[in-house]
Amino acid sequence: MAENYTEEEDKLISWFKENYINMIIGVAVGIALVLGYNYQQDNTLNNQYEISLKYEKALANYQEKEYSSILSLSEELSKTDPGNIYTSLTNLYSAKIHHDKKEYDKALNSLNHISKNSKSNEILNIAKLRSARILIYLKRYDEAKDTILSIENYTTQVIPTELLGDIEYYSNNLKEAKKIYQLSLKNEMTPNKRKIIENKINSIN
Repeated sequence: MAENYTEEEDKLISWFKENYINMIIGVAVGIALVLGYNYQQDNTLNNQYEISLKYEKALANYQEKEYSSILSLSEELSKTDPGNIYTSLTNLYSAKIHHDKKEYDKALNSLNHISKNSKSNEILNIAKLRSARILIYLKRYDEAKDTILSIENYTTQVIPTELLGDIEYYSNNLKEAKKIYQLSLKNEMTPNKRKIIENKINSIN
């Protein structure tokens, strides 16, 4: 089953974890210089910093295989601050925890929350791709297809087009599957990924 985070997804999540609070502080400093107020007194920034500390603690616990902290934080932030980047990140981890426990409906709920509330196109696309993978596994092909088609510029990305090909393949639409796999090869990808897709094409008579 192909719902594990890809290398690209892991890199993006790690980048947000390591850099997002610095981005926020940098923007706040710039605003302070323009408007002449002390950014340290800004309630929004203070609140974001507090959330970042909670997130770091929950993530540290997660890495030690203690999952309750990040699940609780995900639930809390989903109610109090649904559009926050940390809400999206905790929901990604929540979805992975539920997925690994085969609680697929709960995993989809976490991912759907991101789809409805995230302000980051990158995180939004990750959530949609992971939702599509789960839906494909559950053989809910129409829902999976609609999810992929909602991704902006999906035809210029290798993973969405490959998944569309998989949907057609599992639906026994082999001619259409082959056509979509060939389309995906026009995108940039690693040599290993290219070989995987070429093998899928060659497997279709």
